[in-house]
Amino acid sequence: MSAPEGEPPEDADGVAAVRSLRRAAVIAAAYGALAGVAYGVTTTWHRGLALTLAAAVSIVALRSLEGVVRRLRATPEEAPPGLGWQYPLRLLLLVGLILLLLVGWHDLLAVVLGLSAVPLALLVEAGLQLPSRSHTK
Repeated sequence: MSAPEGEPPEDADGVAAVRSLRRAAVIAAAYGALAGVAYGVTTTWHRGLALTLAAAVSIVALRSLEGVVRRLRATPEEAPPGLGWQYPLRLLLLVGLILLLLVGWHDLLAVVLGLSAVPLALLVEAGLQLPSRSHTK
């Protein structure tokens, strides 16, 4: 099975597959939207929006990390490439967005709940993969 045009092939050696990371991003987006709505309904819509925006920042961080891991992946024939100037700039941008959320909304709980979207999604994705891993061995 080949990868769609423009996407890297799936990893076959146990490193996180592209499909798994995409599913985790979708799960994190669903969590961010649903938790943002629920938090906004129980408190104020501004706080729900802060949670949803923090979840979006978390998803962007996941996508950036995916690019870093893919770029640093060494092959036996080549020396590993450097990160260049783009990745430190992305980290600075993500930190700036988080600080902007904290300063703009003054709601630490909403930001922390939003930033937990990707770790929770990765746990759900791991749980979804456990039954398939146990059947293959």
